[in-house]
Amino acid sequence: MSLNRTEYKYLISLDEMEQIQKDLDDRLVVDSLASEDGCYPIVTEYFETPTRECFWEKERRLASRRKIRVRIYGSDGGKIPPTGFIEIKHKHFGFGAKRRLFLPVEEAIAFADGDYDVLKRVKRDWSRTQRMIIAELFDLIERRKFEPAIQLRYDRKALMTPDGQLRITFDTRLMCRSELLSLEADDQRFSEYIIPPDKSIFEVKSIGPVPFWFREYGGEKALMRRSFSKFCTALKQVDPVLLSQLSHTGNPSVLSEPAA
Repeated sequence: MSLNRTEYKYLISLDEMEQIQKDLDDRLVVDSLASEDGCYPIVTEYFETPTRECFWEKERRLASRRKIRVRIYGSDGGKIPPTGFIEIKHKHFGFGAKRRLFLPVEEAIAFADGDYDVLKRVKRDWSRTQRMIIAELFDLIERRKFEPAIQLRYDRKALMTPDGQLRITFDTRLMCRSELLSLEADDQRFSEYIIPPDKSIFEVKSIGPVPFWFREYGGEKALMRRSFSKFCTALKQVDPVLLSQLSHTGNPSVLSEPAA
């Protein structure tokens, strides 16, 4: 579980991405959980409520909000073998926490397909923390009616400072679909881009405050922080439920800006 994460996000060009990596090369190493070059694909299924409460909580800047996602990292034959996680991402008064369960890929996919009892059926020596995460998952699914809503894929390069306090990622080829297919590692069955293919989402994630040296670098390079949610942007682009809701708000401007 990660706690008290500060996150900065930027939308940059691929040329800017390459330059930033060169500029910060002497400060960063490849993420310890990544492949030798730090690159790997991510396929994600996000859960939502039938009335899209997660989206609207984000739009309205609710101080404490949660969402469920199932993630498959890596690829068959790649430098990172397929790895599955179920995660609860929790934003609480400006700080981020991520509670996650590691699962064999087949079980993570089964959960994404709606077989939630896989967490009860497969007997393991869950730790107290893991049991608490499972209880939280079932509370969100049973009480708040969380269910699979949208799927995304992108390619990531992950770097970090040697002490592990700062992690930066570059996400490219961000794509989504509202058709809920059974997840696959490095799934290529996507056609809708959520940002242009010549752009990247650059994220800086720090345990505690972002270091002064990076804030100084960002100022020198005139990097402009922006509010961006892959989840909300994808929903606004292809989710029929949300698009129907937005068409009745009488506020089409909501469609033109990425959500916070």
